Amino acid sequence: MSIYGFILGISLVIGINYFSANNQVIPQKKLTAFLVFLVIFSLLGARIYHVLDYWSFYSQNPSQILNTRGGGMAIYGGLIGGFIFILLFSLHQKIRLLSITNQITPILPLSQAIGRLGNFFNKENPLWWPEAVLNILLFFIIKSTRKKYSPTGTYLIGYGLIRLSTEIFRTDTWEIGGIKIALLISVLSIFIGKIILLRQNKFTY
Repeated sequence: MSIYGFILGISLVIGINYFSANNQVIPQKKLTAFLVFLVIFSLLGARIYHVLDYWSFYSQNPSQILNTRGGGMAIYGGLIGGFIFILLFSLHQKIRLLSITNQITPILPLSQAIGRLGNFFNKENPLWWPEAVLNILLFFIIKSTRKKYSPTGTYLIGYGLIRLSTEIFRTDTWEIGGIKIALLISVLSIFIGKIILLRQNKFTY
């Protein structure tokens, strides 16, 4: 196992243990399956996003698509993949979406900060460290405000702002027509987060 994979594994274990200890919405008999598929969808999403980002390389080297030992996991892809699974699960089990995400998002910034250490060992873009520091700050903000504000809304706004502030300095991210996809996702994340916070009294979570 590479150091990158080891660090990613640590971040996943921390997130899983936190959710398991604080879970109040997923039936206990379904918890293991929920966590397993959540991890699978998140990892698949992270890899697919990365492959699409660097499609010019992978289209010429298809054998490298499944080679994750050297890195190549995009956090936005992981978040999107995880969200798709949670949405499908919530609809199937008739559990409110925010009831689930509000118990996951408090630990996400800390897990992401730890995961960013993998970028250091892979000698990737140096912007990993300011994002890690800002994620730790976001972790404490959510922790101190979660009783008053929806953790999901706070996370979406907070991480959206973090990525906006770091993405503008990156030159190695996915673009379509000169527009950075991560910036568009960040703006959408902030917008959705604001809606959640403005209407949180109308949600049960």
